[in-house]
Amino acid sequence: NQYMKEQVFALHVATRNNLLTYLENVSPEQLAQIPTGFHNNIWWNIAHCVAQQQILCYKLSRLNFVVPETFVDTYKKGTYPDRHIPTAEEIQELRSLLISTQKQLQADYERGVFSNFTPYTTSYGYALTCIEDAIHFNNTHEGMHLGVVIALNYFAK
Repeated sequence: NQYMKEQVFALHVATRNNLLTYLENVSPEQLAQIPTGFHNNIWWNIAHCVAQQQILCYKLSRLNFVVPETFVDTYKKGTYPDRHIPTAEEIQELRSLLISTQKQLQADYERGVFSNFTPYTTSYGYALTCIEDAIHFNNTHEGMHLGVVIALNYFAK
């Protein structure tokens, strides 16, 4: 239904805008900081959202990523931050990817490119049987990481 489709993508935009707020308003040093008790940082969590969206939607649909494969390999599930402080150029690149990959996902969905989806059960315990499941779950996944970003920001000094 059209309403649901619009709302699912509106939620994705809202989550990405919240992530952008942290990316743009936290110092590069704070983006890279791993507070005591945490295993990653704000930078990794934001980049991870882009990487996992590519896996959940494109890889499971047997399509090429719309970002460099090295980016996905660096930030996919099971990776950890290297602790480098991002440069202004890297921050701008990630900002662009947050925006472009949201728009590209929506455009590709509307064009019907996700026709060959491979069912997959996430570590969350949620079964993905079609691209709609993947897009819905991606919103949940990014929302969880936004929550981690909020917590990391609270502890970052």
